[in-house]
Amino acid sequence: MGLFGTAKSVLVVDTAAVLKTKGVRGRAAPRQQLQLLRALSRIVQREKIKVTAVLVGAPLDKAPHNKVFDGVRVRYAKSEDVLTKELIKSLKQAGSAGVLVAEDVALEKRIIGSGGTTLRVSTFRKLLDDGNEQNENGGNYSNNNRPQRNDRRDRNRGPRPNRGGNNQQPRPQQQQQSAADESVVEERNERNSGDDTISQMIDLVE
Repeated sequence: MGLFGTAKSVLVVDTAAVLKTKGVRGRAAPRQQLQLLRALSRIVQREKIKVTAVLVGAPLDKAPHNKVFDGVRVRYAKSEDVLTKELIKSLKQAGSAGVLVAEDVALEKRIIGSGGTTLRVSTFRKLLDDGNEQNENGGNYSNNNRPQRNDRRDRNRGPRPNRGGNNQQPRPQQQQQSAADESVVEERNERNSGDDTISQMIDLVE
């Protein structure tokens, strides 16, 4: 993507704010937190940047505090009351390359005032959602549709031949052809009659 312009950027992400924009209310479930960590991992691989995710709650078994999970460093705040302090600690750990991703206006002003860099969650979500769309659309999408096309071909082939023996004889081909010929003759007669009627109307007008 090249959104950050340098591979040295370290995003410090307020995951609680990101999850809220996804419709999560209250404390996020461990499953939701793991899903977000995996989405952040895809950003790390795609953008070639570093990410520190700050989660609220008890540390997950698969992602201990201040350890790297799938390329993402994970830190925890015991509650939202101490979330700001943990975000600031994470920024200090990231150094001058740290970029805060949050929706706390007061905290953003504080970071910018001290010479730091911030990024709104709404802007970050575009990057996050773009990665999710690529992941969902990848794979054998076209192959999944092939059985449906084969089904349509099977339906267009018409009824299958009778396998029940000679109890039901199919209609002889000659009778079918004769009936078709009679139908064509009737249609021609109707057309000729219609043409005669139109010709008579034209003669009357003249």
